[in-house]
Amino acid sequence: MAVTAVIVRYWLISAIATAAMKLIKEEHPEIGGLRPTSLFYGQSKATSQERRNQLCRLRSFVFHDDFQQPRGRQVQILYTGSLHWVLATNYHEYERELVYVYDSLEEPVTELLVAKIAAVFRFANPKFRIVWPVVDQQKNNKDCGIFAIAFLVALCHKFDPSSLSFDSSMKLRKHLVRCFEAGSFSLTDLFPTRANPADVQRSLPGKLFNMVSQSVAQARRRIVLRDRSVHVICRCRMPVGKGAKDKTVICSNLLCTVRLYHESCVVIFDREFYAKIQRKYYTCPPCRDILLGY
Repeated sequence: MAVTAVIVRYWLISAIATAAMKLIKEEHPEIGGLRPTSLFYGQSKATSQERRNQLCRLRSFVFHDDFQQPRGRQVQILYTGSLHWVLATNYHEYERELVYVYDSLEEPVTELLVAKIAAVFRFANPKFRIVWPVVDQQKNNKDCGIFAIAFLVALCHKFDPSSLSFDSSMKLRKHLVRCFEAGSFSLTDLFPTRANPADVQRSLPGKLFNMVSQSVAQARRRIVLRDRSVHVICRCRMPVGKGAKDKTVICSNLLCTVRLYHESCVVIFDREFYAKIQRKYYTCPPCRDILLGY
């Protein structure tokens, strides 16, 4: 009953966003990501030391994943750090270094959010792109979590969130309560929209509907609010830290494919060697293996 009251009245907390992703993960195991939001937690309004600790925690999370790059489609609800939820995904173009961020409030982009996106996808190339498509906007300052979950469910039903206009806040919240009570998002329709795609689909021949909807979705995805290129370094594949204490280490091998590392990451995966050389003339483990003929 208490959870229902929170969903119907208030800003959604992390536990509810995580519970929604867990249900969807059970129903759609082929979709990657959907991890607990606590793994990517961090406040944008933080001191320089707190901010550095947040970034170190993100990099440590990548380290515990053994630096493996996720494969296939990834979807993740992320907390921006300023009382706001967004949905980040490469669902549409997972074979490219391209991430879509569905944001129902069009807030300014924080460096913390960019770092979280990098931690989720960990692209192998030194640069990837983030775009913010035009999507339906919330009418108040507390519906961002509902919209993020609605965007996620739309993707799972193979609808592009850019093509949907959602109904009133209360209808969306009551629909989310029904989904949790049923223990499934697959047993229910999409979140209420002002023009239900299922109704349109029934009124048009199947092939014609698919052709029109795909063309509209592709056209809307090209209309972006923001477009940003992100450069990443290190084995963790995250951006260079911008704080005074966010130091980087250069591999001494000029042919190194990575070359630039976060010092906080080197301390995690190569602590003994880094301490032995007293932080001078560092050579990363893969380059040391090549130079030693392993």
